[in-house]
Amino acid sequence: MTNTTLRGFAAGLIVSSGLIAGVYYSQTPPEKEVKAELNDSTVNTYLHSKSMTAITTEELQRLKENRVGAAPAPKEQDNSEEAKQEKPKVVKATLHVTRGMSTGEVCDFLEKENIIKDSKSFLKYLRKNKLEGQVRFGTFKVNSSMDFKKLADAIT
Repeated sequence: MTNTTLRGFAAGLIVSSGLIAGVYYSQTPPEKEVKAELNDSTVNTYLHSKSMTAITTEELQRLKENRVGAAPAPKEQDNSEEAKQEKPKVVKATLHVTRGMSTGEVCDFLEKENIIKDSKSFLKYLRKNKLEGQVRFGTFKVNSSMDFKKLADAIT
């Protein structure tokens, strides 16, 4: 490249950038979308369009207290036999953890034997407390009255 071609190229860049800047600054900016202010009127209009109604917290509380079909107030128990019958039955089981068993299999066994209601919840508990890989091999006596912490303490 010679000096004249280089100067011509530079002059072309300057002229083209000037043209682009002129077009950019001469255009009117697009109108910005005006958002509706959020107030009671706009909220009520929106809710009405969706066939909904807004109520206060106090009204909600009153409706919850007075709802039709609500459970009756608990009765006072005068017979100890009734109290004994209402207590949930404690299910006992013997858990045999052998080599090669995964923690998920242990949890599934506990759910199958009705010791826990949900094996996934117990597995999440073990993972959260970093106990998933610490399940020991052996035989353990467990029952349904044990919470997750007691079960985890028994098998780890």
